[in-house]
Amino acid sequence: MSVAIQGLVGILLFILLINFSILLVNLCTFMRLRVPQETTADGEEPLISVLIPARNEEANIEACIRSLLKQQYQQLEILVLDDQSSDQTAAIVQRLMAGLALHQANRLRLLQGTALPQGWIGKNFACHQLARQAQGEYILFTDADTIHQPNMVKAVIGQMQRLKVQLLTAQPQQILGGLGEQLVIPLLNFTIMTMLPVALIYLRREPSLATGNGQMLCFQRSAYQAIGGHASVKGCVLEDVLLARSIKAAGYRMAYADAMELIRCHMYHSMAEVWSGFSKNLFAFYNYSLPFALGALLLNLLLFVAPPFILAASLLLAASPLLNVLALLPTLLPIVMRMLLALRFNRQARGRALLLSLLHALSIMLECLILLNSIRWYYRKSGTTWKGRYYPA
Repeated sequence: MSVAIQGLVGILLFILLINFSILLVNLCTFMRLRVPQETTADGEEPLISVLIPARNEEANIEACIRSLLKQQYQQLEILVLDDQSSDQTAAIVQRLMAGLALHQANRLRLLQGTALPQGWIGKNFACHQLARQAQGEYILFTDADTIHQPNMVKAVIGQMQRLKVQLLTAQPQQILGGLGEQLVIPLLNFTIMTMLPVALIYLRREPSLATGNGQMLCFQRSAYQAIGGHASVKGCVLEDVLLARSIKAAGYRMAYADAMELIRCHMYHSMAEVWSGFSKNLFAFYNYSLPFALGALLLNLLLFVAPPFILAASLLLAASPLLNVLALLPTLLPIVMRMLLALRFNRQARGRALLLSLLHALSIMLECLILLNSIRWYYRKSGTTWKGRYYPA
């Protein structure tokens, strides 16, 4: 039996070493989104449309818009679509519009969303309506819960022009509140940075080497229209990833950047919101394939949860020193990976993030429970419920 366990732990260690190697390469190659040193004359700046879908975002929308109004970029329009909110979202935007100085009077517009057609996800239809009204050569989609540094737009356009890409997507800094947020939300970054060589997103053409983040998606307008825009993914929960893959499939180029110095995002404000938000998306991440999702769940448990228990049992039962070492390494490796990510990406509360890295196995168990709940939602409700809307399977 011990030989079989040693063999299993050896396989797990091999997989984790591959993940660790990918992470080290990513930490060295992940490009930062920076403001270009060269300046462009105002008359040569391309017009950029910043598009914000907003449904019941009264807690976030003002800070987001104010940060965008401070952009150090002249050729800019900001469009907010009130997606049939039941709160004060529209009233807040109207108040901000009324308070604009004369030179900014045309910079901000509020659109009223129409009824959601059958077969559409609410956010996708909101983005579709925004894109139809946008005038810019570039269209930048962002979420209402983001806050932007004044040079964000200039950095995005500069990076896209320098790299000659038709899509730039980026990873903002995630603002984390309670313990649940701090345990679960960093797993998004952990998954990408330990599984996907991010440099290949820019260097290679394969659609499988693509990812997207709806918190910051900037398209060259002609490329966005050529792939069918959000209408091509109208019923998809993970529309950002699918749009990125479509860009590559159509022969265009894209890049993925670290925007943590320029964009902040507070996705969820409680463990209840984390539970609901991840339950909406997690099964969709596996393309609603039950065998695929359950296989991934089992692999996560084996890789990140089983080794500490095997190590504890090995020490208690005075097993062979080889098994102790084999169990210790896969126990420590995920913690080290989580710590490296905390050192690289946590701008605030870094000490707490390092400490919580010790609870990585608990984070994975929470993620597995959320995945099971996501599967349960999908089959029990025959679909997904989000922000007061029901989307059938």
